[in-house]
Amino acid sequence: MKKVLKILGTTALLASLALAGCSQPQATDKPAEQAKPEGQKAAADGKAFLRANLKTEPVSLDPPKAYDPVAFEVLYNVLEGLVRLDENHVPQPAMAEKWDISDGGKTYTFKLRDSKWSNGDPVTAKDFEVAWKRMVDPKNGFPAAFLAFVIDGAEKFNKGEGTADDVKVKALDDKTLQVTLKAPTGYFLSLVATPVFYPVNKKNVEANPNWSAEAATIVSNGPFTLTEWTHDQSVKAVKNENYWDKDKVKLAGINWVMVNDENTQFQMFQSGELDNIESVPKDVKGKLLDSGEAKIAPEAATSFYRLNTVMPPFTNKNVRKAFALAVNRQLLIDKVIQGRQVPAMGIVPIGFPQPDGKDFRAAGGDFFKDNDVEQAKALLAQGMKEEGWTTLPDVTLTYDTNDLNKTVAQVLQEMFKKNLGVEVKLESKEWKVFLAEQRASKHQVSLSTYYADYADPLNFIEIFQTGHPGNRINYSNKAYDQLIQQASVEPDESKRFTLMHEAEKMFFDDMPVLPLYYSTKVYMEQPNVKGILRHPAALMDYKSVEIAPK
Repeated sequence: MKKVLKILGTTALLASLALAGCSQPQATDKPAEQAKPEGQKAAADGKAFLRANLKTEPVSLDPPKAYDPVAFEVLYNVLEGLVRLDENHVPQPAMAEKWDISDGGKTYTFKLRDSKWSNGDPVTAKDFEVAWKRMVDPKNGFPAAFLAFVIDGAEKFNKGEGTADDVKVKALDDKTLQVTLKAPTGYFLSLVATPVFYPVNKKNVEANPNWSAEAATIVSNGPFTLTEWTHDQSVKAVKNENYWDKDKVKLAGINWVMVNDENTQFQMFQSGELDNIESVPKDVKGKLLDSGEAKIAPEAATSFYRLNTVMPPFTNKNVRKAFALAVNRQLLIDKVIQGRQVPAMGIVPIGFPQPDGKDFRAAGGDFFKDNDVEQAKALLAQGMKEEGWTTLPDVTLTYDTNDLNKTVAQVLQEMFKKNLGVEVKLESKEWKVFLAEQRASKHQVSLSTYYADYADPLNFIEIFQTGHPGNRINYSNKAYDQLIQQASVEPDESKRFTLMHEAEKMFFDDMPVLPLYYSTKVYMEQPNVKGILRHPAALMDYKSVEIAPK
């Protein structure tokens, strides 16, 4: 697909905060299709395929390797874990039909229902044991391994200090899985709803090391099963007739395309080629939201830039603070992103209640001021003096090829020039290359949106521990690490939240990230589509989608 939007020069961009192009998208005054009159409910079309857009190629479809929202969209629909989130985002029985919790909240015993893989093999507790131990096996180097560290023995095995037998996940028989945690973990069921905890077909994985590379060798246990995967172009899945709850699946399947241009995607939606889109071009976003054609879904996510603490000038914390304070987030939200987000002056987003009923973010407050230009200039001068720099070392900001991310990068480039007098270079990378380089800590400054893997603030602060695979910026503070470790095993919830607040405060005293905003999703659906569940943790559930005939 060719780009249909041309970006203006960056100076003009900041001045007008508007885009001009050879083919601007136009907001319509009414939806592309009119809904049927109230009271006339059309029956679902059992032969219909949902036409959705992944935007880009999944990094992988191996669950613990596929640690990104693009892959999660596919995996959440073709595989299924012990639990599945309902319309209120609460874990409900899925592969496990029931479970018991004992030993003061540390031991979970799951009873699996009778279910089959798409190839006819039974889904067994051993499939889960193999999957979870494989996730933390150090020889695999899976980026999601840290999520399993709540399991007794998992972290030690991952760090080479134990064996797979020490990981307290055991298939007691074909239908019984027992898991023992390091400490009581109230969010454990929410955690295992994440695709990285989904089972793998033991026989399939052991027979073919490259099983996840092609649709033909991926075995499914979820509502749909893959039939085609044309790399960098499309993915197709059909209803899984072996799925235990297949009667609830109303679609014949899902056809995903990979169109990473918001204007092209929007035009495809308008022409009826797509049934839903999960973002809209900024030029028409406000009008579409005002008209009700586009809607907003909350996301448990924070968008921010990572500042690599071993690459000058971000080796100096005052320089890092200067860059963070030089950004006008509210202007960026109002004029560029336009999703009614909230400016982020912390890393943990809104929406995580404390034991006292207060929201964690409200209780923690802001750690700096938005668009504090004079303080930013003073901090930059102080940092340069501390380092003996008369000229600031070169700064390169890296982002993926998404159009909105490009625009945000250009606006920030101009803000840094105007507010700090700093010339920042921009660098764009294709998604898979971008992610691989970021995971290898090769970027100096790079964009991230971090989605909650489980419903707890710890998820947003634990990733910045020394050596953590989610760190990616070489940040290291031993006192911070200690607070995180204490919080991860503290059974008293009030004390645990206090520890997490202390850790976040310490983190922002060092300022190794530049927060932008707490995320929302602006989406559109065709009027004859219903039942899409959008979970805040970047999970798209198409299991119960219905498409009425037009």
